[in-house]
Amino acid sequence: MRRVALLVLAFLVATFLLSHPAPVLRTGSAGPTLVSGTLTGNTTWTIPGSPYVVTGDVIVPLGVTLTVEPGVQVWFDTTPPASHSIVVSGTLLAVGRPDLRIVFTSNDPFPDRNDWVSIQFQRSVGSVVEWANLSWGSTTLDIRQCSPRIANNTILESGLRAIQVLGPNAEPVIENNTIRTQLFNQRTGIITQDANPVIRNNTLTDNYFGIYVYLGGQPRIENNTIRNGWVGLIVMSSSPVVANNLIEGNGLAEYGGTGILLYDSAVTLRDNVVRNNGVGVEIPYNSKETLPLSRGNVVNGLPMETFYRYRVRDVVIADADLDSGASSGFTGNATEQGLLTLYDSVNVTISHARLRNNHGLVFAANSTVTVVNSTLTNSSNHFLLTSVSHIVALNTDFRAGAVNLTDVRSALTIKNFLHVRAISDAAIPIPGVRVRVTQDGAEIARRTTDAVGSTRWIEAAYGVLSRVTGTVGPAILSPSRVEVALDHPSFTFLGTPRVVNMSTTHMETFVQTDATPPRVVDTIPAPYSVGVRFGSRVTITFSELMNRTATEAAITVVGYRLGDFEWSADGQSVSFAILDARYGETYFVTVRDTATDLAGNRLSNTYLFAFDVDHAPRRVDLTPVWVASLAILAAGLLAVVWRSRSRAKALREEQGDREEKGQD
Repeated sequence: MRRVALLVLAFLVATFLLSHPAPVLRTGSAGPTLVSGTLTGNTTWTIPGSPYVVTGDVIVPLGVTLTVEPGVQVWFDTTPPASHSIVVSGTLLAVGRPDLRIVFTSNDPFPDRNDWVSIQFQRSVGSVVEWANLSWGSTTLDIRQCSPRIANNTILESGLRAIQVLGPNAEPVIENNTIRTQLFNQRTGIITQDANPVIRNNTLTDNYFGIYVYLGGQPRIENNTIRNGWVGLIVMSSSPVVANNLIEGNGLAEYGGTGILLYDSAVTLRDNVVRNNGVGVEIPYNSKETLPLSRGNVVNGLPMETFYRYRVRDVVIADADLDSGASSGFTGNATEQGLLTLYDSVNVTISHARLRNNHGLVFAANSTVTVVNSTLTNSSNHFLLTSVSHIVALNTDFRAGAVNLTDVRSALTIKNFLHVRAISDAAIPIPGVRVRVTQDGAEIARRTTDAVGSTRWIEAAYGVLSRVTGTVGPAILSPSRVEVALDHPSFTFLGTPRVVNMSTTHMETFVQTDATPPRVVDTIPAPYSVGVRFGSRVTITFSELMNRTATEAAITVVGYRLGDFEWSADGQSVSFAILDARYGETYFVTVRDTATDLAGNRLSNTYLFAFDVDHAPRRVDLTPVWVASLAILAAGLLAVVWRSRSRAKALREEQGDREEKGQD
């Protein structure tokens, strides 16, 4: 039975070695060596005893050193109840070599995350883990209130986190490690709490959180590469120094994920390159103190200072053309807030900006901003206002449905330019016209038209978008009433005062009240025409558009009824029929001076014209002609018949005479 058990154990060992190809020295090996419990003195795990199978927690107490030689393999047994750890309160010296690495892993032929718990350092002194491969743990290296050196290791497939550092009094050096956990289930590469580790020159890939700093501490995070996770670096309520890191490919542009995510922190960001993440950087208002501490950072090819401004006053940001770096081949949103983000800023003007391709475009927190002559496109948040902010969008192209306000004291005022022009009814500019513009009853502008009949551009509001109560649902537009009135000592104008729609920048044209009387310029038939075809319609053309009702009532034809009035498309010509017309008559058409144009001007005098209709065709009685013709025809026929008979008789008589002579 013992022999069978040894054979099974040997088979399992062989299978495990085939699945864990790290180099192992086997010269004179007596392993595997089963280990557990508390070490009572300094201990060395050597190549001959390898692999060391941890069958229960191994405790290294204060004052005791556990040394693990290069090439040693340490397997954590997964036989239930498993979940074993090495707990170090003394010192662990696990220092391999580049060509002979130490291995800490599971002894399961088909390992999985969380097969073992951790190597836990509890106030350890002088511990080192270097040139080791660690895999399939839960919190693989758990550092608590101590400062071991963790260097040149490969840490893979941790169930929760690869390295955890808990302070206070924790200042480990974590450098030159390769760390990969899993993109999903919030698995973390390195997490620190109230600690001050030095984290440098590491490569972290495929971690949900690459590096997570929270609840205090001032870690130094330098020269790391953090890529292909979900959040590269997240900092909560801490003040690390983050310098010279490459953070790329974290998250997905259309779904989320962030390169650098801060919350309630003042972080020193220096010379980092952040590119091609779902969101490049997220520096919310509660982390605004990060901005004066930071410099030299590049996000999707552009300086981070391009996107964020803090405590600026009376400045103009002109001609910003920003698209999150898309035109330069970068992917993802540059920032979570806006391509232009203003914190605690006053009287900032954004002029002639072209903003697009980002989650937010203009973001204001506790700031006053005017955005003028700009275009905002391709974003779910054209404007985002919070913490008592006010933005004026003046002649700016944006989508009202893409405005987000988070508090009832923030508002977006939509304004456009109004241009007023005064002309005569002949389209001749009229200078010197006084123009008064009011908005919601208050005067906002007084202007006088210039030589071309126009005023300078006038700013007027279309309305105010605000959140009346609560923070749920879209903002509500409160429209403004803008009214324009014109005045001139010699002229009056149509439609003044007039309420104008300020939803767009436009010109409002006022036409001088028409004082010119209309004229008849043409008639069909022409005056004094003769031989006009019976039943022809009469058409009268005027010099301008006419009031149809007044004009039809003003037209008469003496002695006749009129009807079937029809107007031309341009409203200047009317035609009608004379309902009881007669042949050969002269018709006198009168257009009385009661006919008016659209402005109410009457004909200067009554217009009269006449024409003659052709006579009815004459009737001729052909009966006598037909009778005479028939009589003549009959006489002719009788003459022909009589002549034919006479000739026949003469021929017969002549024939008889010839016969008689022959007999004689």
